[in-house]
Amino acid sequence: MKRFGISVSLAASLAVLATGCGKQAATPAPVGEQPDRPEPVTLSLYMPSVYPIQDYLINAVHKKYPHITLDPILRGPGKFPQDLVAAGTFPDLIYDSTPWYAPLLNMNLLYNMNDLVKSHKFDLSKLDPLAMDAIKMWGANGELYALPIYRNFGVLYYNKDLFDKFGVAYPKDGMTWDDAAELARKLSRTDGGVEYRGMDASGTYEGVSQLSLPFVNASGKANLEAEGFVTAFNNLKTIYTIPGNKRGKKLTDFYKGTVAMQTFWNVLGNFEDMHKKGTPMNWDMVTLPTYKEAPGRSYQVDSQNLSISSLSKHKELAFQVIAYITSKEVQMEINKEGYISSLVDPDVEKTFGANLQTLKGKNVQAIFRQKSAPLYKVTEYDPIAQSFLEKALAEVINNGKDINTALRDANELANLKIAEEMKK
Repeated sequence: MKRFGISVSLAASLAVLATGCGKQAATPAPVGEQPDRPEPVTLSLYMPSVYPIQDYLINAVHKKYPHITLDPILRGPGKFPQDLVAAGTFPDLIYDSTPWYAPLLNMNLLYNMNDLVKSHKFDLSKLDPLAMDAIKMWGANGELYALPIYRNFGVLYYNKDLFDKFGVAYPKDGMTWDDAAELARKLSRTDGGVEYRGMDASGTYEGVSQLSLPFVNASGKANLEAEGFVTAFNNLKTIYTIPGNKRGKKLTDFYKGTVAMQTFWNVLGNFEDMHKKGTPMNWDMVTLPTYKEAPGRSYQVDSQNLSISSLSKHKELAFQVIAYITSKEVQMEINKEGYISSLVDPDVEKTFGANLQTLKGKNVQAIFRQKSAPLYKVTEYDPIAQSFLEKALAEVINNGKDINTALRDANELANLKIAEEMKK
């Protein structure tokens, strides 16, 4: 494993080399004198919100490199990219998820790390290929704008107490969405004046994720009439029109104990917090239900990544930080905390969730039994198309609107809005 920090002995060696070939080495400093130490430097770290492993990463980097301090800056009012650029304070490092780089690229805020990868002889092959492929999609000419530090995953979580209460067999790995809907029918009811819902399948983004559907074509036109969206809407309609299984807020009711099954991304940290507070849930998980069009596929690949700002004055140090965070040493600890390592390393995978008490006895292998679906080609206009898709689903579920009509209308409205944005 390579280290990218400069130890005192290595710094002394580099000083010797800097004097020129063939020249004698400098006389060692007299006993009692301190050798030169790296100047302290603060690297600002831009984050869309607070992340659970934020403090661990900051402390791990500072312990390894005492002269480097990471200072998190959270996106928000007065701290949006355009605000920070205007103030001349845009951060050195950027922490973000793979699908959301379009605004940063449009502002030329992402630095191409290819030269740094070469000069540091950084081994890209050690990183998850699906995560890397998704990142590389953003480089029109082979640019590398980020490196993954851990991967997200999707599963179906279920409340064992509700299945026991109503005498229904637990979910199993390998279910289809039809299988899951059938279970939801058995569990959606009112009992003792309490409404229990069988399943929450999240929203449109998750609903189409396994199918790797682009929301907008490369031409800049909305793609919401593609057959895959019809498939996803039919599935979501089936689930959310089960009597008593109205759509709710993601996870809120599941944590309250009134939803039997919930499909979503990694929320192991929330279960661990409940466990530590003495209010644990009796839960477990299985693989995500699948579409016949995408067998064995979980949600699309979604890695959490670090990028270097094109405006940073400390690009070498920023890369040093990223390289250390992707080292086996740090990745092992991230993995133990319940975040899938970005490394392709069986030794690391074996330690997954080792620090989480709530994972003991759980079906942890459900996380690894499916492959992530490939990431679709993301565009800067995706949020527009997604917003109209979400409205279309509400019309289908709440008002009984025909699916094909709803998607056609959403597609037309999205194209009108995209055209407006293109003119700006």
